[in-house]
Amino acid sequence: MMKAISIYALTRKQNISRLSKLERQLSGRERPLNIRAWEWGSMKALMDQLEKNMPEVYRLRLFYSFQIPRLGKEFDLLEVKEKQIINIELKSGVVSEEAIRRQLIQNRSYLSVLGRTIRSYTYISSQNRLVRLTKHDNIVEADWKQLCEELREESTDYEGDLEELFRTELYLISPLTQPDRFLKKEYFLTAQQNDIKRQILKKIRLQRSGYYWFTGLPGTGKTLLLYDIAMRLSGRHKVCMIHCGDMGQEWKKLHERLLRIVWMPDSQITEDTDMGGYAAVLVDEAHLLNKETLQRIVRLSKDRPIIFSGDCEDQISPEEAGESIKREMEKLPKLQVFRLTNRIRTNAEISSFIQNMMRLPGRKCSRRFPHVTIVYANDDREAENLLRDAKEQGYQVSGENEIAERTPDYLAVLLDESYYYDEYRYLRSKDHRVRSLFHQLNRAKEKLMLVVKNNEQLYGMFLNLQM
Repeated sequence: MMKAISIYALTRKQNISRLSKLERQLSGRERPLNIRAWEWGSMKALMDQLEKNMPEVYRLRLFYSFQIPRLGKEFDLLEVKEKQIINIELKSGVVSEEAIRRQLIQNRSYLSVLGRTIRSYTYISSQNRLVRLTKHDNIVEADWKQLCEELREESTDYEGDLEELFRTELYLISPLTQPDRFLKKEYFLTAQQNDIKRQILKKIRLQRSGYYWFTGLPGTGKTLLLYDIAMRLSGRHKVCMIHCGDMGQEWKKLHERLLRIVWMPDSQITEDTDMGGYAAVLVDEAHLLNKETLQRIVRLSKDRPIIFSGDCEDQISPEEAGESIKREMEKLPKLQVFRLTNRIRTNAEISSFIQNMMRLPGRKCSRRFPHVTIVYANDDREAENLLRDAKEQGYQVSGENEIAERTPDYLAVLLDESYYYDEYRYLRSKDHRVRSLFHQLNRAKEKLMLVVKNNEQLYGMFLNLQM
């Protein structure tokens, strides 16, 4: 649990090598923070200026170097109260006003989800200059007395775990299931997503061609990134968005509003499909493509840029995964591959359990999985009762209403006697359903329940993983 700390205590003259230990003691953060000399100097200069107008500055409690979980967005200093938030960014050298403005606007956007008044400042210590962001998004010189009055604002300081305020679902959305929020741009990309986006758009701008492929486990934000890139490319030209697999009718609202993005299911692509009017082609769920359709898309697109987005299926047995499209993708000339690694929408604990479940680890895992529940049913009647109980607890049972809610908070899944582990410790199924199971399991955001029916060996393996 990260706590607000006394920046006054942190900036007293002392050996800089001891600052990390002091900060960790005050904040309670899990890992020590590497405090840079310039940043400590800027904080010290800030405290000196505040003390001139606010003798009781030692009473201030601010969150220092807070990072929103899983998003990578960091704030230098935050005062979080019941009714307002004050954000102070620190600079040691001269920075352009436009750069300061962009950072404070972005910070305000992230903070705005908490529904509190936001005051945004930047302090440049080399110039002893304090500036603030106005309501009209302008940068103006700030008054120290005004800042001190705002810091003294009489409302309760937030004393809980700051990470609990910044829930990931407030920022990251699905374009398909939350089209209104996507169209209003009520979402944020992680630092990793933004970096991949910049690299791809830069190459397309320079070359007007190329093959690009970003991959990652379910929950790493691939679809959101692909749609964000499609929005950017469709600013001036038409682009084609190809969906693989059964997407239902979820794309219709986006299709009605984004007229320069043309949606097309992979099943409808034939040799007669005209790709001539598109500046770029984007393919979602590319791991579901077959070899012939991939070759057809490449052939029809000619020299246009093609961007593929697909799940990583490394944990699945090669036999269960079937004919891998990965080998065909890797044959594309000068293919640029990007790997998304940050799990965003999926509980990291659940993700780890699923990976271990798909292929048993060589040694016992020391991690516990309190958000994974495993129960046993001897027959169909017992399985139905356990699943009925799960539904009453708020679980969505896999196979029911999947189109309506593709990423449920709680998910319950039934595994029957057809599942087993092979000699290489891969989970297998007599009717080759493991690939589908893998993608079902990864939809769970907060809790996962496995109901194992008439398969004691599998049940024992799962219990061993969990404990």
